[in-house]
Amino acid sequence: MDEVDFALINALQVSPRASWSQLEAILGVDATTLSRRWARLVESGLAWSSCFAVTPPEQVQPPAGVVALVEVSCVAGDRENVIERIAPNPSVLTIECTSGSRELILTLSFNSVTDIDTYVATELAAVPGVLGTRTHYTRTFFKEGTSWRPGVLTPRQVRALHALPATGIDAPAAPTRLHDQVIAGLAGDIRRSATSIADEIGKSVATVTRAIGQILHAPWARTRIDFAHNLVGYNASVMVWFSVPHHQLETVGAGLAVLPETRMCCSVINSANLAVVLWLRNLREFDAIEAKIARAFPSAQIADRWMLPRFAKRIGHILTPTGLHTDFIRPTRTPLPLQPTN
Repeated sequence: MDEVDFALINALQVSPRASWSQLEAILGVDATTLSRRWARLVESGLAWSSCFAVTPPEQVQPPAGVVALVEVSCVAGDRENVIERIAPNPSVLTIECTSGSRELILTLSFNSVTDIDTYVATELAAVPGVLGTRTHYTRTFFKEGTSWRPGVLTPRQVRALHALPATGIDAPAAPTRLHDQVIAGLAGDIRRSATSIADEIGKSVATVTRAIGQILHAPWARTRIDFAHNLVGYNASVMVWFSVPHHQLETVGAGLAVLPETRMCCSVINSANLAVVLWLRNLREFDAIEAKIARAFPSAQIADRWMLPRFAKRIGHILTPTGLHTDFIRPTRTPLPLQPTN
């Protein structure tokens, strides 16, 4: 990937369904070239996209869904076998390999706490090679992959992307069955054509086009553009667990979420009650970031820190051991509880 590829990915993160001609005017690269580059990135497994439902923080009625982070300890040499067994489960959103006393950290999404407990205690624990588990139920996501940016565009380019003509600003307060169908159609490819989805669900192209516009602006849906970060310069991913006084949790979580290195930040129910994932160019950057956090939030004590040397699955997308996209398993329709985005 070169600077044009990074600029294209950054632009699609901001405006995922902008036309190639619109992007040509903003990025200064020929529309045909941009289209060809995106096709190459997707076909090679270097980039992929998603669309999924979320639960706005103001929504208090069920179904809200429950998300948990689960540590998994494996028998020596059995980690890959465990990954292969659990990856097809659509409720296992993400699988990350870790350093330290556990081999994997999973992100699970189920309808209830009971459902998560049952899966962990019966299905996951019974997988050959699993030695033990530890579950952390999440409370609030202050940041996750939809709002992370590589930051290669200029402020002028970002403003131009936000200023593109928009439809769907009349999105309803909650998704309808049509929206659920369209989200399902876009789940593994946010740039899939409205015509293709319309043919699949038996609706008119105009109806699907309008629904897509609403999804892009609704508080109950998110889109994201991902790429094989470990292959293109982000050589160190670190997961840090903080113990924060409860009355300062919201402040510290929101503060860590704005760091450009923060990929994910969520509060959990545990003595270490704030989990953060940092994407770094190299491990040496971690010392400076840790010192910066200590100065800004002296009450936030680091309880543990791990390396994340490999991502095996990310929001339903299956990745090879080298980090390339290879397959997609649509996640179960369980919204993630998120803070509002700016």
